[in-house]
Amino acid sequence: MFGRKKKEEEIDLGLAKDRLVMKKMENNDNFAKEIVLSIKEGIPCVINFRDLPDPDQANKYLFFLEGAVVALDGKTLRINEFTYLFARKEDFLDGSLIKWYNSIPQDSNY
Repeated sequence: MFGRKKKEEEIDLGLAKDRLVMKKMENNDNFAKEIVLSIKEGIPCVINFRDLPDPDQANKYLFFLEGAVVALDGKTLRINEFTYLFARKEDFLDGSLIKWYNSIPQDSNY
């Protein structure tokens, strides 16, 4: 009855770069929350803020996503002025995200 708890089985999600999604940020709080849920579920996200109508809106969502990633013990990598990679710490462990990030040309317009 009161036995030991079973260990949670780890599910192999494959390489993090293969789960990577790229999206354009929408001026929508629910969209931002969906991105956070995706990151929390182990889906690294590249988000482009270029098309937001106002720099204040872009900063609002950028800071929100950065804060959420910090709360998940993850990190944010800047790709260019408008584009960022958000992922959990676990997603960086296999090295595929860093390898992908390092392969992006410096003058990229992702």
